[in-house]
Amino acid sequence: MKRTAIITAALLLAMVGVLGLSQDKDIPSRVGYIDAQKVIEAHPDYAKVKQLQEQADKELKPLVDQLNALDAKIKAGTASDKDRKDFQTLQKAYIDASKQWQEKINAALAPITKDIDKTISIVAAQNGFSMIFSANVAGQSGLIVYASPDVDVTDLVIRALANQ
Repeated sequence: MKRTAIITAALLLAMVGVLGLSQDKDIPSRVGYIDAQKVIEAHPDYAKVKQLQEQADKELKPLVDQLNALDAKIKAGTASDKDRKDFQTLQKAYIDASKQWQEKINAALAPITKDIDKTISIVAAQNGFSMIFSANVAGQSGLIVYASPDVDVTDLVIRALANQ
């Protein structure tokens, strides 16, 4: 039992020593955050994504309106068997169309997010940041409950995107 405790203590000391050595490097330790949605919307190519989203909304709206009307009938108990079948058919059409639009939107977003990620890396390196968080994700997950406005690099990233 004592031997196990001695070995464990020796391993812990060795790990602390290794960790201490790795801390000697001159690594930036600043942490920052961005408003990811604001950065995406500021990207020069975002207009294409917005246009696709508007087209999707325009195409899907009639399906949503029909689904809402049929859903109201179903909930009120006044729907016929045909109404129920129509609801199922429209629901499938809505899901299929939504998936197709989402794929188009994701394809348009992919080069934008790749460009933004590259720009964030450059801005972080130039300004001594070792980590940049998405404020939206960190806040929603509870990962971060407070961040000083002094480490918000959203505007730096937007300016860097505009200067490319």
